[in-house]
Amino acid sequence: MPSDSDSRPAAPGHEMPHLSEERLRLAVEATGLGTWDLDPLTGTLLWDERCKALFGLPPDTSVDYDAFLALIHPEDRERVHQAMQWSLTPASHGTYRIDYRSVDPRDGTVRWLSANGRAFFDASDRAVRFIGTVLDITERVREREAAEREKLRVTTLLESISEAFEAFDRDWRFIYVNRETERLVGMSREQLLGRSHWEVYPDTVGTSLEHHFRRAASERIPIAFENHYLPWDRWFEVRIYPSEEGVAVFFQDVTERKRRDEERERLLLEQTHLREQAERALRERQRAVEVLEHGEALVVVDKDFRILLVNENQERLSQTRREDTLGRILWEVFPSIAAPESTYWREFHRVVEQKVSVSFEEYYAPLDLWVGMSGYPTSEGGLAVFFRDVSEHKRAEQFRERLMGIVSHDLRSPLHGISLTTELLLRREDLAEPVLAGIQRITRNTERMSRMITDLLDFTRARLGGGIPLQRQPGDLVEWVRATLEELEVLHPGRVVLSHEPGSYTGEWDPDRLAQVVCNLVNNALQHGASHTPVHVALSQDGPTLVLTVHNQGTPIPEPLLPHVFDPFRRAASGSRQGLGLGLYIVQQLLLAHGGSITVSSHADSGTTFTVRLPRGSQLP
Repeated sequence: MPSDSDSRPAAPGHEMPHLSEERLRLAVEATGLGTWDLDPLTGTLLWDERCKALFGLPPDTSVDYDAFLALIHPEDRERVHQAMQWSLTPASHGTYRIDYRSVDPRDGTVRWLSANGRAFFDASDRAVRFIGTVLDITERVREREAAEREKLRVTTLLESISEAFEAFDRDWRFIYVNRETERLVGMSREQLLGRSHWEVYPDTVGTSLEHHFRRAASERIPIAFENHYLPWDRWFEVRIYPSEEGVAVFFQDVTERKRRDEERERLLLEQTHLREQAERALRERQRAVEVLEHGEALVVVDKDFRILLVNENQERLSQTRREDTLGRILWEVFPSIAAPESTYWREFHRVVEQKVSVSFEEYYAPLDLWVGMSGYPTSEGGLAVFFRDVSEHKRAEQFRERLMGIVSHDLRSPLHGISLTTELLLRREDLAEPVLAGIQRITRNTERMSRMITDLLDFTRARLGGGIPLQRQPGDLVEWVRATLEELEVLHPGRVVLSHEPGSYTGEWDPDRLAQVVCNLVNNALQHGASHTPVHVALSQDGPTLVLTVHNQGTPIPEPLLPHVFDPFRRAASGSRQGLGLGLYIVQQLLLAHGGSITVSSHADSGTTFTVRLPRGSQLP
């Protein structure tokens, strides 16, 4: 590889080789490769600037072989040395290929590097030159390690669950089974992998189970069902999920549960006097029924869904007289909800069968209204259901959803078009200064409108939509904050300083929402702080809680305004019109969604400090 010492005048008529070398140099630089050249006879080692940068060295640093080895991670050093020595022997054919870690001498940062080289030998098989390249593969290694960790986590989970798990390719061959499958089937995974499902379970061919399997694969939909496998005389609860390879199947032996259910049904059929007991119990509770008569609409049914009681408001809401309902089956009186796919059918059966309470809202087409209902199991095995008309609430909710859709799509789409158009115009070189200034103003105002729309959406979710949704994932708070500040550094070089106490800052949060918190607080500090002083961002720990502070010097927040800085639509006292005054309110709502909090203190002598207290969340093991 050429170095400073290799520079010499070009011979006349030889411009083309220099052009080729220049093109080669540019091509190498574009790949991010560093190059090195070792003279095995003299020990002279030449590195280009990119190679030195990859090892954390200034461009003017002199490097020899020992210095190179000192930059290698101690655990990899001997392996690298042996590989290079082997490459200098004729038996190696001069090839050199190895991945190893380097340690930055400035801050101890560890990088993964991939080195490739070639040794050249003279007629006596003596190595006379050794050249090569080195490339930073840190991100590639980390992604591979993360993928391996995720694969191990999933495998460990599948091996530990009580359900049997099988995965098949598109030709229905086994590609994975867990320990529970081996136990139930009585075969090892070595005996199963690669074989066809229909070969291992021949009695399923032509059955409803085969139909469900093939439907899930062809329609790419999950299917759950119960199946009786005749050869084993066992009942199984089966869940099929389409996957990229084919299908994945969970199944669990529920034979004992099915037998208990059958026994319970037999016992219930034998207890013919339950109806009389229910009627007796209802008479004893007549006073309670009188109280309920004028409350929410009420229907009480027995275990067979025969209507035992309705109140006055139920007659009014359903527009059906109680004389026409008592003693009849619920599904006969209200046939529009009698289909098994109906939410009413499904939830009412769940109350009766599982003895659990349910609450839901559902549209009732015959009367064109939305009904909110709560169902409770009765001591006699039946069901008591309270109804209420929630049509106005649902319509208001639908209006809010449509409004949010208009803001998020119908307004953002034209803004996006404007942004793309101005971006294309700004790339032109023939624009007059007044035109260019006008386009830049359009761009700034488009970005401002986009931020305002985002703030309005978050405000609407916080105030009307039940809170701002989060997409939690595990991570390191220090790294997330550092990445966010690096983006701000581009616009405000040297203005933001990050520090943190030693310790672990791992937890489970929404990284995008936390980045929004940090951006809002730091931008607020940059805007209102003294321009000649830095903004300090610090991380520390207080027991299980992580603490983030953002501090700036400058004019303090007036004391009367301090209790209201997190109120929506509250702007700074300076009268800035840069936003809607929702930034700090949204920050507070995002932290509340994470289970955290934020406070502020502001004094003329000590400056302004926003303090965030953030729990680690439900960390993964």
